[in-house]
Amino acid sequence: MSPASRLPLPTLRAFEAAARHGSFSAAADELHVTAAAVSHRIKALEESLGLPLFERKVRGVVLTEAGVRYQARIAEAFTLIDRATRELGQPSLDGPLRVSAPQAFLQHALMPRVGDLQRRHPGLELTLVGDNRLADLRSGQVDLAIRFGNGDYHGLHVAPLLDDAITVLAPADGKRLPDDWRHACFIEDASALPTEPWSHWRPWWREAGLHAPEELRRLTVSDSGLALTACRQGLGLCLSRLSLAQEAIARGEVVALRPWRRTEFSHFLVSLPEAADAPRVVAFRDWLDETLRDLRQAMKAAIRQPSA
Repeated sequence: MSPASRLPLPTLRAFEAAARHGSFSAAADELHVTAAAVSHRIKALEESLGLPLFERKVRGVVLTEAGVRYQARIAEAFTLIDRATRELGQPSLDGPLRVSAPQAFLQHALMPRVGDLQRRHPGLELTLVGDNRLADLRSGQVDLAIRFGNGDYHGLHVAPLLDDAITVLAPADGKRLPDDWRHACFIEDASALPTEPWSHWRPWWREAGLHAPEELRRLTVSDSGLALTACRQGLGLCLSRLSLAQEAIARGEVVALRPWRRTEFSHFLVSLPEAADAPRVVAFRDWLDETLRDLRQAMKAAIRQPSA
């Protein structure tokens, strides 16, 4: 076993704190030791590793390139240690948890992220049910449900998850389409409700100056997930919520042609009131809140700034 593999935890704690603060003295205050002790531990760490981790400056310290890489991994390790310590005194999360969500949201927003939940709670026996119908929680069909609506779910515990925004998307080369869209094919989502006006084409057509919709080409699909898929495959323009389209936009598969608009509804996590504090429910809710954080930030930015 190499000396580096036996590095004492206080030494690594000193390095992580100093790297985070950019200061030996600030790290010393956090760890309740002297600045000299922190400096000594880091010097010993650098000697053990055989390379410098900090550049010493007049006003503090700066990580070297190696130090930046090392800090990222050490911080990750301490996060895992802290999480394991917190979970040690909590009830076991092993066992089944059934979650219902709209098919498109499950496929496009949750599935790319579920691997993190499995790594975090390997004993959780997760069942994901894609269903656009409202699951009956009292019948025991599912333990939790994600719903897209106004949040008025009588008799259930309701936790807000995510607002949403909608716009017109085109395949990656869609910017070459004429502004009047007269030669485009419009992909229609047959599942859009009458209470979601901006999920239908008519208000967008009016804005674009198209007053004879019967002359436009259309392709009708059964749900919003299929509409996005059809758009990605170059079959036409679609209306899509950002929660579904973020991954496709990031991969450069589709582009937004109009500014994003707030949707009439939002996403909520619902459960029976008596089950809201169950350990598995809490674990899933906490993970969901954390994993959707970047999507919330993207949502705020998209609504605030016009599309290109």
